Amino acid sequence: MTSSERVFEYTCVCCGIPCKGTPAFGYDMPIEVMDIPEDERLERVWLDADICAIDDRQFFVKGLLDIPVQGVKEPLSWGLWVTQTEEELNAYEDTRGSDRTGVVTRGQITVTMPGYHCLDQSGKNHRLSCELIGQPCGLRPIINLHPSKHILYRDHKFGISWDRAIELVARVPHH
Repeated sequence: MTSSERVFEYTCVCCGIPCKGTPAFGYDMPIEVMDIPEDERLERVWLDADICAIDDRQFFVKGLLDIPVQGVKEPLSWGLWVTQTEEELNAYEDTRGSDRTGVVTRGQITVTMPGYHCLDQSGKNHRLSCELIGQPCGLRPIINLHPSKHILYRDHKFGISWDRAIELVARVPHH
């Protein structure tokens, strides 16, 4: 087996089930939703699989952030929520089901993923600037991080070793 044929094999940390194949991870909602009391969410949050609005003041679109793994064809992929303006969210919603190739917006992600999460100097989650790049019909937009000193930017830009990938996968529940 050549290094380009390497396949992930790992045991899920939450259930102990053996898994095979390059995993993809994602969040069902932006972390900012968790700041809203659960009994108020139905009234204050509009959420589906791809877009979210909180209090008609915070807007998010879900995109994919890939982290290349050296010696593996498929990257680790994170489904993350990117801040958007209200106009950008409305444009995204209006063109769902259409080819959005080349449509680029700017936003930020909140870094909460295991292996990358750390607080900034004010004690808040790090936010990283990015572009959200539209894709052909039916595909989520791609997240491209802007340069920063954060380890997530470095890993996204330059890739990670096999050992680092295994370390990250081991930290995340898969079921």
